[in-house]
Amino acid sequence: MNWTGLAAQAWDPSGGDASQADYAFIRENIEARGGPALDVGCGTGRLLLRHLRVGLDVDGVDTSADMLAICRAKAAALGLTPNLYQQPMQRLELPRRYTTIYIPCGSFCLVTDLAEAWETLMRINAHLEDGGLLIFNLFWPFGDGEPLSPQPLGGDGVWGELWSHTQPDGSTIAQHLMRLRVDRVEQLLWAKRRYQHIVDGQVMAEEIFDSNERWYFKHEMLLMLEKTGFRHVQVKGDWTDADFAEPHSSIVYVARK
Repeated sequence: MNWTGLAAQAWDPSGGDASQADYAFIRENIEARGGPALDVGCGTGRLLLRHLRVGLDVDGVDTSADMLAICRAKAAALGLTPNLYQQPMQRLELPRRYTTIYIPCGSFCLVTDLAEAWETLMRINAHLEDGGLLIFNLFWPFGDGEPLSPQPLGGDGVWGELWSHTQPDGSTIAQHLMRLRVDRVEQLLWAKRRYQHIVDGQVMAEEIFDSNERWYFKHEMLLMLEKTGFRHVQVKGDWTDADFAEPHSSIVYVARK
């Protein structure tokens, strides 16, 4: 999924700019480590700009030129000039090293190729200073609405509505998901997302994107982290200090280089 066009425009108004539980958890770790941090999949700056406004040194990287453009505009309105880079996380090559790197919003699951997932972890490790932290979350695939839950979001072979949200100009952007295939052996969801721009009840524009995901289980990810140079890995639930357990919907990994 590449958040361009209507997807990028809809992100903030649909709640993508709202404060969420990950902010305090990540901020606390950045402040405890000191030094620069990197927001991988920074999008339109939901976390990045909050961190910069309180004086933290945070760079951002994302695959979407459209979302980075929105982030720059929001930053300029706040009098901020962040370092922003357009790169996929599996090709990460930046000029600085960081004491903290974080990947919010479960974005690691968008790396569906296993070889590229390993490459992502190795490149992140190479961009961390010794003793630096990697913090990221993955969604529990059995949680409400997730691919292996009794009632997953979207439709099977048909468009299932996810949400509709009013834009600042009064128009609406509606998002739908079509599940094409769930491969429980390979741990893959093959799907598409549709965005429709609706004005006075009429669809004025429509964009369709691939929306494929891979899910990773706890001990699988622990092994991947160990084999790519991380240690002392903590596995927390829902951006809290509690160890991950079945009621949690988000698995949070905190791994040290």
